[in-house]
Amino acid sequence: MVYTIQNKEDLDKKLEEAVGSGQLVVIDFFANWCGPCKIISPKLEELATQYAEKAIVLKVNVDDCEEIALEYNVTSMPTFVFIKDNHVIDVFVGGNSEKLVKNMEKYVGEPIPVEIMPEIVEVEQAVEEEPVLD
Repeated sequence: MVYTIQNKEDLDKKLEEAVGSGQLVVIDFFANWCGPCKIISPKLEELATQYAEKAIVLKVNVDDCEEIALEYNVTSMPTFVFIKDNHVIDVFVGGNSEKLVKNMEKYVGEPIPVEIMPEIVEVEQAVEEEPVLD
């Protein structure tokens, strides 16, 4: 799931939650008027689903949250900031979906392929429903 940040306090709360869980945080700095931002957005949504257990994906609208964009020195969109344990570990600018995928793999490993996710859920449900033998 992708979470849209509303303000600085909201971002701080999400970053704190990520530190507690050990998850990677990916911040997408975007603007509604940005063409490349619109193009890469579906890929980001897909990655957020694939990496839901390992990463938190946040979106920051630079027009609504200028102070956050300034804090992260964002001058072009889209800008992706990768954060682990409250430290920025990587930043890249542009709508390069291949680079976005490679960075996700680099920092959190291989995702569960979307096409087998329903099968995994079915297996987990079957295991939960098995009777316990005494």
